[in-house]
Amino acid sequence: MVLLLVMACGLVGVGFYLGLHCNDGSFKTPEQLVMAPDHAHALKLGPWGNMESLPISIEPPEEYLSTQSIQTADRHWWFKGYSPDQLRALFRSVDLNSEEQAELLDESKWEQKEGAMILAPSKKLVLSLAPAARKRIYGVLGEFPENLVMHLRCPFPADRIDNILSESGLPANAVALVKRLSFPHGRFLFFCDAPSVLDALETYEQKTVLMKTLTRKETLLLKLHVMPNSDVNSLVNYWSKAAWGKDVKPMIESLARVPGGARIGVVHLLPPLPTENLYTYPFPSTNPADVHKDCHWTALNFFRDPPDPRFTNADVVRETIEKDYYPVLSDPRYGDVIMLARQDGSIIHSAVFIADNIVYTKNSPLFLDPFILMTLPDMIDRFEAFIPENEHLKLLVFRNKYY
Repeated sequence: MVLLLVMACGLVGVGFYLGLHCNDGSFKTPEQLVMAPDHAHALKLGPWGNMESLPISIEPPEEYLSTQSIQTADRHWWFKGYSPDQLRALFRSVDLNSEEQAELLDESKWEQKEGAMILAPSKKLVLSLAPAARKRIYGVLGEFPENLVMHLRCPFPADRIDNILSESGLPANAVALVKRLSFPHGRFLFFCDAPSVLDALETYEQKTVLMKTLTRKETLLLKLHVMPNSDVNSLVNYWSKAAWGKDVKPMIESLARVPGGARIGVVHLLPPLPTENLYTYPFPSTNPADVHKDCHWTALNFFRDPPDPRFTNADVVRETIEKDYYPVLSDPRYGDVIMLARQDGSIIHSAVFIADNIVYTKNSPLFLDPFILMTLPDMIDRFEAFIPENEHLKLLVFRNKYY
């Protein structure tokens, strides 16, 4: 045990040594390290105070990434509610080469059960589809939860996919395959064929890198800079909501007394539930209620301690918004609930406004989706990626009547 402690201390010492050593051979003092730039950028000035954000990305723990289960999952294509005539018409409407069309229109390979037309495409066909054909077919498959495609959709920003993949650590052949199997949708390139790329990778480590790349989420570190001349009362008024103002006020007042001011992570100003959850992934659970801790549960429980489990119920969410909230026509403020609605009025997402254009959100009920901060435009883009390209989401803002 003593030996282990000595080794641990030695490693810590080496890490500290390396952390202070610059590339040019000089040493950084603690004072110099404090002044070192971290590439954060300032938010717009507003009642939230002087703030800065730093883009980062996080990825799920390796024990959440089940490469074997994905590789061995059912890869059949399910077309729920389709008749043979409808499936035939679909495949004839897609721009396929003669070999692809012959395979997909071979009705001897079709199966009809449970109200669906089912077929098993060959690996060769899956790899050969052109982007336009893949987009058309996968767009239909994505409507039905029986299809693996629906659960593996990964939208890459089209203008950044080269950088994302080149920095991923994937071998060149895997990078080329991911790009070849992707198809355009708005400002994104969608990739849905993880099993095909996993098949092409040789080692478990490479497969893990792929899954981490596909599940990595971009988020923000957010800090408030309180200066001696800051309007403390205005800051306290903005960041104090519900019962949690009692903790915010002494913290901001203490920072204003620091010579030259001080920065504090916004996570320390949030209520207990988001403070506990931010940047974390939910533990997997067999409890059905846990599986549905989605965006609405996250948004409506923002100020609650303990959280209300009823907010996993869509009817309760709607009743709560109608009874306890009112629509906001002015600029949003801290704690407002931001909702994204389709043109037919259906709500597809909820989040909580923090400051400037930053929201607190959980973008799906899946355990692979963490609780994060992101910009409002990025969040809108993320959800518009999953609706028709000619449709845009409406932004609705609601404020609690009691705080």
